[in-house]
Amino acid sequence: MPLFFSIISSFPTVIFTVLLSVSVLYWLISLSGLVDSDVGDGDLGDGGSLDFGGLLATLGLHGVPLPLVVTLLSLTGWLFSYFAMLLLGTSLSPGVLLWLFNVGVMILGFVVASITTSFLIRPLRPLFRPALTKPTEQRLIGRVCTIRSAMADKEHGRADAHIDGDHLILQVRSDPPLARGERAIMIQYLENEDAYWVMSETAFEAGLAD
Repeated sequence: MPLFFSIISSFPTVIFTVLLSVSVLYWLISLSGLVDSDVGDGDLGDGGSLDFGGLLATLGLHGVPLPLVVTLLSLTGWLFSYFAMLLLGTSLSPGVLLWLFNVGVMILGFVVASITTSFLIRPLRPLFRPALTKPTEQRLIGRVCTIRSAMADKEHGRADAHIDGDHLILQVRSDPPLARGERAIMIQYLENEDAYWVMSETAFEAGLAD
């Protein structure tokens, strides 16, 4: 038990311990009815109305309330950090090597937590989609976007779009592929992938002309 408390209160695990404690406290207060449990939901389903929302979309951490994302990030990061320190960190002597190991665990912990959380929230997105994304999805169809990633094909791709003055970073798919900087039209929302099917603006306008 002393070892357990020593690890969770020491760097780097303490970072996730604090985040997890705040998350648990938030949910306890929400259950008591003292706070609105919808606080922090935001319009994150399509990449959000801010660049922060675009970052979440890029990491696959979108489409669910922000408090849930933070909770899962802190929990998975805490588990990774704790067991990394328990299994490997305790065998290292204090010094530069231990310090480098701790920093590595912290960085890798956030990476592992982000990847794990992105998988965990995938089946949860439909539960929040009607309230969070449907209005924005409808407004984005027919809008112009600019390819942001090196390439946008039928499996991967990201694009910049603007709606009502807000900057969005969206997942897009295209066949044939589009290169970075090309302008495209969003023509369909792919619900299963939480992405938009796009076609080049030139091809779209040519189709209308025909």
